[in-house]
Amino acid sequence: MTVRILFFGPAKEIVGLPALTCSLKDDATVNDLLALLSEQYPSLAEGLTNWRVAVNGSYAQKVCRLSDGDEVAIIPPVSGGTDEDTDFVQLTIDPIDLGPLIGLVAKPNCGAVVLFLGTVRNENFGRRVLSVTYEAYEKMAVQELKRIADEIRQKWTIGRIAIVHRTGKLTVGEVSVAIVVSAPHRHEAFEAARTAIERIKEIVPIWKQEEYASGERKWLLGSVDQQSER
Repeated sequence: MTVRILFFGPAKEIVGLPALTCSLKDDATVNDLLALLSEQYPSLAEGLTNWRVAVNGSYAQKVCRLSDGDEVAIIPPVSGGTDEDTDFVQLTIDPIDLGPLIGLVAKPNCGAVVLFLGTVRNENFGRRVLSVTYEAYEKMAVQELKRIADEIRQKWTIGRIAIVHRTGKLTVGEVSVAIVVSAPHRHEAFEAARTAIERIKEIVPIWKQEEYASGERKWLLGSVDQQSER
């Protein structure tokens, strides 16, 4: 497959081009592309370990699979950005890679890193669950995830926060949402992570449909607690 790569700022200066096309194997990931670029442009390698990547206009994890015709942007830190401007939110159809998220939020002045994972459980309402499908109004969902990160930053002293939510069909045991928060002290990190998941349930336009062993499918509307009470 062939992808188009866009370069900005120092990345464009190193490569000497604003864009180029690259041929990759059919199952290549963002990480595969970055490895190829590091080999072809050694001066770019150090930056690629820290800079962010966008695929078709949305920030992407390194495990994100690429498709023929994708547009991949290499994004160095933006002008005027600060160390606090590195909160990360994303919707993805791919499995969530926790290692990069933990590395993303870690800071030398933060002694606590809290990780919350939401996973697909095998039972609800007394019925055996086979799978869960998540559907999102993606543009609005990303904006609301950013809003949650901003709210948390205003309420507690934290280092960084990363929130990633899956969409599509997930089976039992798969991670549906990951929230990682760093903070100087554990209290702020725990409270921030707890608030993040509660706010996601309240305001982010992501819908959940469970499929049961009986063959029935059910959209869960309202909070989990409300659903369990009915």
